[in-house]
Amino acid sequence: MIDLLRLCGFEEYEFKTEIPRIEKAFGRLGITHEDIERGKQRLNKYYDMELSGVRRAIGLCVKEVVNTVLAREDGKTKIIYGLMAPGFEILGTAVRSKSDEIYITQITQCFQFVLGCVFGKIVPILEAAEGKWLKAGRVHHCGNLKTFVGLLSLGLIPKPDLLVTSGQLCDTAPKTIDLAQELYNIPTYSYDTCQDREFREYPDSSRVISLHAKSLRGLSRKMQEVVGFEITDDLVLEAMKARGKLGQAVRTLQTSLESNDPLIVSPTHEQIWYCMGTLSYSESGLEKPTAILNTMYQEILDNRIKSGKGILERGAPRILSICPSNASDPRQEHLLCELGIASVSSETGFCPIHGNRDIDFDEERPTDPYEMLSQGLQRSFTQVVSARVAIIIEVCKRLGVDGVLCRYHVACRNLVADTIILRNEIVKQLGIPVLLIEWESFDPRIYDEEQLRKRLQVFKEAMKERR
Repeated sequence: MIDLLRLCGFEEYEFKTEIPRIEKAFGRLGITHEDIERGKQRLNKYYDMELSGVRRAIGLCVKEVVNTVLAREDGKTKIIYGLMAPGFEILGTAVRSKSDEIYITQITQCFQFVLGCVFGKIVPILEAAEGKWLKAGRVHHCGNLKTFVGLLSLGLIPKPDLLVTSGQLCDTAPKTIDLAQELYNIPTYSYDTCQDREFREYPDSSRVISLHAKSLRGLSRKMQEVVGFEITDDLVLEAMKARGKLGQAVRTLQTSLESNDPLIVSPTHEQIWYCMGTLSYSESGLEKPTAILNTMYQEILDNRIKSGKGILERGAPRILSICPSNASDPRQEHLLCELGIASVSSETGFCPIHGNRDIDFDEERPTDPYEMLSQGLQRSFTQVVSARVAIIIEVCKRLGVDGVLCRYHVACRNLVADTIILRNEIVKQLGIPVLLIEWESFDPRIYDEEQLRKRLQVFKEAMKERR
């Protein structure tokens, strides 16, 4: 255990207090000595553990899992979970800054990373959900929803006082929490927006954002009932401002991955800073993750960027990967590097302004905090397909990619419906190779390395021939 904690950036002074808590949580999660040994091997294989920022970031994810499992024992009076709930982390930060007796977290990300990417033990959680109502096989349900249902049904996480989701990304998530309410007597809330946009409105999203902001205010009122105090507009604005430095640290790391040749860090690391960016912290608690990410970037800058070193050869084929990397399995991103393909970015939600993840509010910055929170609806995932195509095309041009790995999350009807159109438009407008693969963004069981290796080798040759 101590060797694992050292590997994950824990300090010696933390061992006395943290080891008993981690052993208790790991025991509940079924993580054995053999799993710990496998976890150390996987960490050293898939991640740059020589970087202290990487080690400490992984340690923070481990702590988040432990804190969630033990939240009731730690004396938290109210627990609120977000499930596929963009913007929820801001309200969570507002609440946690007001009271340290309340525990709020986006429930699946860190469990997928720690149980899946680190220990390779996410499958029993998914199977538990499939024993309920979320199916496997040719008609898939999303592994993200299965993660929550599996954790809850196995009693591995405390039952929350409120479960929150949104329909802006997934039409199955609201149905899932409805069933959780019926079966487990959990109070729930789903916030949403109107999806009947037309391409002629792009990039203007004012109508949709206005509706979404109204729905988010409804969520805020519901959370007030649970936590017992008012969530004022000023509190929300302060939380957004406090999270600004964390968001900038994430963007700096992502930009360094996108802009450098040779590739300076494996895309397996994207999942780490994605986890850290979606968690809820108190304002004072934001200092640690921000410092960790800044340390990670500084180490990469000093040891690689300045010296021109990378993990691949300069001039390796550059690709954009559609959909984020698998949340519980680093093998595909690792395989891309093994084959000499530089995945410089994945679609974690690009915005329409020059294909950037940031939105420029200098000219018309909204003053309502909930409208500010709702700007995420301009991202590629939540756009109609014609607008999503326009954003992705712009991203491909900006990044100067040689090809696109067009993986589609088979359990998501929204993303699957866009896939053929997206591939055809990339080929038509840019003339670059596009590899289309079936994908499950949260389930490692769909991964077939032998088949994928062959297809990626052909894909790489197609990119080299076009050059």
